[in-house]
Amino acid sequence: MILEEKELKALLEKIISENPGQSLSLGISSSETGSTRFADNAISTNGVTNGLNLSVEVLKGKKKGIVILNELSPEKIRDGVARADAIADVVPENIETMPMLGPQTYPPTPPLYYRQTAEYSPKGRVDAIAAVIDRAKKDGLTAAGFFETSSGTYAGLNSLGQYYFVPYSRAGFNTTFRSEGGSGWAAADEENVEKLAVEVLAERALRTSLDSRGAKPLAPGKYTVILEPAAVADLVAFMMYNFSAREADEGRSFLSKEGGKNRLGDKLLTSKITIWSDPAFAALPAAPLGDDGLPQQKTVWIEKGFVKNLITTRYWAEKTGRKPVSFPPNILMEGGQGSVEDLVGSTEKGVLVRRLWYIRDLNPMILLLTGLTRDGVFRIEKGRISHPVNNFRFNESPVNVLRNIAAMSKAGRAVGGETGQSCFVPALKVKEFNFSSVSDAV
Repeated sequence: MILEEKELKALLEKIISENPGQSLSLGISSSETGSTRFADNAISTNGVTNGLNLSVEVLKGKKKGIVILNELSPEKIRDGVARADAIADVVPENIETMPMLGPQTYPPTPPLYYRQTAEYSPKGRVDAIAAVIDRAKKDGLTAAGFFETSSGTYAGLNSLGQYYFVPYSRAGFNTTFRSEGGSGWAAADEENVEKLAVEVLAERALRTSLDSRGAKPLAPGKYTVILEPAAVADLVAFMMYNFSAREADEGRSFLSKEGGKNRLGDKLLTSKITIWSDPAFAALPAAPLGDDGLPQQKTVWIEKGFVKNLITTRYWAEKTGRKPVSFPPNILMEGGQGSVEDLVGSTEKGVLVRRLWYIRDLNPMILLLTGLTRDGVFRIEKGRISHPVNNFRFNESPVNVLRNIAAMSKAGRAVGGETGQSCFVPALKVKEFNFSSVSDAV
């Protein structure tokens, strides 16, 4: 069930008006998600789920009571407010609880909601997947994957008058094609389902599956590596997830310095790297509100290698005398020129990596990650892809990767294979990428 702004706002205002004198913060969300899964060249599930939640927070100084409801009857709402109030009476104080914000001004963004996505039918997903399966069968391959379309709204209102309303939609498709000894993968997401090129994605996965057959052994070691955008999206996302001012100040991060200081203002990466976020970025728009409902603005995180901003909660900003900076609503990275093929053509000897998988943290002090390559790894010789090679486990830091860049392609929207995070990033040609061992995965 998707609720319209008029009825959402009216409901929130009614709750506030019925509880004068209370410090109330309300949030409400409604969503509808349709998903179709397929495996072994057959559709296995096709269904629709609906969500509805009302969050009620009662604030009493540094104490907060929170109740989540999934029914909107007047009786349930009154009971929820009463329970939140009772919880706020008995919970211990939390020194990090911040006061409510008043009215905010949110910047305009490109459309986040498309009716064609919200109204996309289960049959539409089935028909698209059926064509993918037919394509796999034509070449004797096996296809699996997931096609999801979702839409919803979320809104909030508090006793001081802070109000927001955000409608959204998203369509995402991913598929893996398996051949005898080969595997290929592709994924993409869009706000507008009509921009989702399912056939193109399937063809890409199919081609990689065929090309990756008969992999030859290649020893682990440090290589010049070309990381396609899906792999770059994962590494950059992992770095940005750890861009916390508090962790840096407390000595728990790769951004920490001695004496309780951080690397804000320091040069961390090569001058080629600029990373920012901007909810108004047309190719990857995002919601205009961040932590606690603060407005999101364009924020430069790294500029020509220098750290310009760190994620800073309202509590930590007050404690340290800085301004709050919300978690990035999207991740955008400046690229270079040309394509992945151009990067391959400029490489005398190297390895092409299509996708990363099963990435885990090893050491937050240097942001050392470990993970696996998957679904197509290829040897590059004399500017051409010469043959497929075995998969690897890597032990590497995104910081080192972004220090050792030899070249970049033009940036574009890509979905990380591990995180599922959609980022706007280039492919990277990286020197001295560390493959620590061979993986038996396909």
